[in-house]
Amino acid sequence: MKRAAFYAEIRKSLFNGSLSQEQVTGIEGILNAFEDYGDDRDKTLAYALATAHHETGRKMVPVREGFARSDASARRIVARRKYGKPGAYGHVFYGRGHVQLTWESNYRHTGKKIGIDLVKDPDRVLDPELSARVLIEGLLDGRWNGSEGEGIAHYLPTNGKDDLRGARRTVNITDKWELLASYYLKYLSAIQKAGGVPYLNDEATDEPPADVEGIDAAAQPIAASGYPPRTWIDDLIDAIFALFKGDKK
Repeated sequence: MKRAAFYAEIRKSLFNGSLSQEQVTGIEGILNAFEDYGDDRDKTLAYALATAHHETGRKMVPVREGFARSDASARRIVARRKYGKPGAYGHVFYGRGHVQLTWESNYRHTGKKIGIDLVKDPDRVLDPELSARVLIEGLLDGRWNGSEGEGIAHYLPTNGKDDLRGARRTVNITDKWELLASYYLKYLSAIQKAGGVPYLNDEATDEPPADVEGIDAAAQPIAASGYPPRTWIDDLIDAIFALFKGDKK
């Protein structure tokens, strides 16, 4: 997928003309998780992005319910909800992550799926890589649908008419399904205009995203070090600098 074209399209259709570095980093994390855990379908990726868009309030990164800054403030927000009471280890299993995972049973089941005790440490769902994986795998197997096996492909078939109302059942019954559908269609259009996910792993067409707020040059995904990945230009500058210094390899 030509990511520059993808970002240019969603910047216009979904982000009012601009993207922050945080949003770009969050979207990159979802794209990378889809490469590792996805099903190579445009529709699945589009619905994953639409879900994150809605559940995180367009932040595109893992968040606590109500966008609370701490566990204590999140507990206050959900205190009157059925899942707002402390459970195992004294934790409250309020919404966390890209998908806003709630209820102790969902934390337990999802934790077993990935081999991590999320009941003992629910804040692990706020880890960007783990959260993106939970989002992708949860949509695929339908684990939050009450009938595992009816994942997103059941409602959004590769060859067939989309059931956009039913698709929302993979996350939260049919809550705000029409709003999610509007996001999904825009993400799907952007993905298809950019070449589609069969080319997601094609480095030759994998261009950096377009400009974002506060950055003049083309934004690039941020590496674990916190700096953009090196390019051939960086290597050339280093070589010229070394030449003038008289350094030898």
